[in-house]
Amino acid sequence: MSGPVPGPVLDGPQKAAIALLSLDEEVATQVLSKMAEADIRRLVDAVEHLDEIGGDVIAAVLEDLARGIASPLAIVRTGGTQYVRKLADAAFGAERAQKLFGQVHPPTDPLQLLRTARVNALAQLLTEEHPQIAAVVLTQLPAGVAAKVLALMAPDTAADLTGRISELEEVPEHAVAEASESLVRALELAGGLATSDSRAVFDGLAFSAAIVNEMPTESGDELLAKVAERDEAIASRIREALFTFEDLQRIAARELGNLMRAVQSETLVTALQTATAELREHLLSSLSQRAAATMRDDLASASPRRLSEVEAAQREVIEAATKLAAEGKLTMPGRGGG
Repeated sequence: MSGPVPGPVLDGPQKAAIALLSLDEEVATQVLSKMAEADIRRLVDAVEHLDEIGGDVIAAVLEDLARGIASPLAIVRTGGTQYVRKLADAAFGAERAQKLFGQVHPPTDPLQLLRTARVNALAQLLTEEHPQIAAVVLTQLPAGVAAKVLALMAPDTAADLTGRISELEEVPEHAVAEASESLVRALELAGGLATSDSRAVFDGLAFSAAIVNEMPTESGDELLAKVAERDEAIASRIREALFTFEDLQRIAARELGNLMRAVQSETLVTALQTATAELREHLLSSLSQRAAATMRDDLASASPRRLSEVEAAQREVIEAATKLAAEGKLTMPGRGGG
């Protein structure tokens, strides 16, 4: 003859949850108000993982508190989590209760799972989508992930999507909703879709440049070449965005001499007006002591220029650096490895 079926093995938080749910609401509220926040978070998590508990188990749990409980009245309460939330509202107020429950279940980024999905699956999925939809979805990924996804696509497809991304100035959320049913399901598995129809300001050119920067140099160059076949102007804009004026600080000082000689002093003085002190000193370190002293004097005596003039001068310096790099006379900051 078989013995009694052993009850479930409960840990401390689960026992505490059963005890709390068995109490009168007013008493339970008072108990909850005396608990530390960390204990409340553990209790809420325990409530959510409780299955139906029989009266014998409840009686055993409550043995030190009360005797003779014969029915599972605590677990008969519908919605244990909602009940504890109600107690928390009464004990702490709605605002603090919301904070506590948010710490137990922090909000999930709707696209977090998509961002960490296998890149080969994403590449296949997006290849089957309308190019504009695929481009919008790629903007929701980290640049490094987007670079890996594009690398797995056909070169022409990758070039088309890169060009589309570079021209985006806002990301309308409704555009994602227009995706095919298969992509909608995939996005829902990733945590759901935003339902608002808002538009987020987006710098597509900068994101395209970031994608290329995440690629190995050879792959990035091949992608840009394909983009140029479709639209040379877009490819040129992406190339310019690949390198910013502040990136000059990442070029070895020993190689900057060629750049400093290739740009007129007046242009350099204007370009450096908004530069950080670190960048200024890095550029000046490539000059002779006499030339550096002269440049410092020029910077100190130069009258302020309009921001548009400064930015134009900085673009001129960047163009000179890009040209020198193409001629093998300057090593631009490295791009993604591999």
